[in-house]
Amino acid sequence: MKQRIVVLGAGYAGMLAALRLAGKARGADITLVNASDQFVERIRLHQRATGQQLRQRPIQALLRGTGVRFVQGRVTDLDLQARAIRVDTLAEPLAYDTLVFALGSRTDLDSVPGARQYATATESPQFRERMAQVAASGGRLLVVGGGLTGIEAAAETAEIYPNVKVTLVTRGKLGSGLSDKAGRYLRQTFGKLGIEVQEYTAVTQVEAGRLHTGAGQPIPFDLCLWTGAFVASPLAQEAGFAINSRGQILVDPYLRSLSHPQVYAVGDAGIPADNSGMNLRMACATAMPMAAHAVDNIAAQLKGRGLKPYDFAYFFQCISLGRQRGLIQLVYADDSPRERVFTGRFGAWFKEMICKYTTIMLKYERRFPGVYPSGPVLAKFGAAPAHANVKGATGSAAARNS
Repeated sequence: MKQRIVVLGAGYAGMLAALRLAGKARGADITLVNASDQFVERIRLHQRATGQQLRQRPIQALLRGTGVRFVQGRVTDLDLQARAIRVDTLAEPLAYDTLVFALGSRTDLDSVPGARQYATATESPQFRERMAQVAASGGRLLVVGGGLTGIEAAAETAEIYPNVKVTLVTRGKLGSGLSDKAGRYLRQTFGKLGIEVQEYTAVTQVEAGRLHTGAGQPIPFDLCLWTGAFVASPLAQEAGFAINSRGQILVDPYLRSLSHPQVYAVGDAGIPADNSGMNLRMACATAMPMAAHAVDNIAAQLKGRGLKPYDFAYFFQCISLGRQRGLIQLVYADDSPRERVFTGRFGAWFKEMICKYTTIMLKYERRFPGVYPSGPVLAKFGAAPAHANVKGATGSAAARNS
């Protein structure tokens, strides 16, 4: 009988997994399930939020000629014991022998009271229209969160809408994960763009039109963009997987679920359960290499070969600061910053090339299955400092900024 392989989610990890499986697991019955019929370039959401037109990428077009069956619909139930998936657009459950869980993550709007009611996230389809309204009136955008998502969103908005008052609120230091040189450039750029920054400010509650903080004085806003922590799809917990505090599925060295080894969890959905020292942040940088490695292990398993443990190391972080400036932070394998950075127009160009690289590699993977690197190809350049416990490196290190 044909092996039934189902991939849940068509983001960076899920899309790559489906395309790679089509070539590496020939003869298998492969199905890709996703709520939308479009592939979303999540690392460009800050561009879409400011009204920029992004290229449409229909999933059916990306899958053309692969033999992968596409099902558009939302997963309503996952029965791990029966190995059956209920999708709201299918009359019968979808059965599988091997499952690739790649449902990604979403912005955590539930950890602070009022955030879900009065704030929005970059992935929200309504944010673009609301941002245009704020820009028309010269109002204030309040960005909550000083990570890469918040930094990019604040810079993009300030550049596209110079009449909007942009304020970024972060509980820690702005650019805390950057080198001193990169941090100085970031602050200089924010200053040129007129972005106000409130550091070391903990948010306690969100109400209509104002943000309450530990500092006591409420901060008014016309639109609040929430770019704090990410959490994995709630389906993982509902189905009964072993998960961590952010809802990510705990995986073994081969990227299989600890509790259900017939399931591979990749991208934002999975996290190593051991103390390997790998700092796998939720990012495009980790999603695609994880998916490539998981598929290679699935293909090996189908051929009766041994599985290989996953190795990973970072190379750089890419941060866009509008369309004219960028910041490329070189990092050690454990994602800690080196002092060297690239900035300005070259940084913007480099970031754009990385964004294009992700979609180009999807097309190449369809034509030449296995072309996306899943092994330690940058180990020397991305070597970890003495304190790190990380092996190997990957060829892609495009930080998930949105």
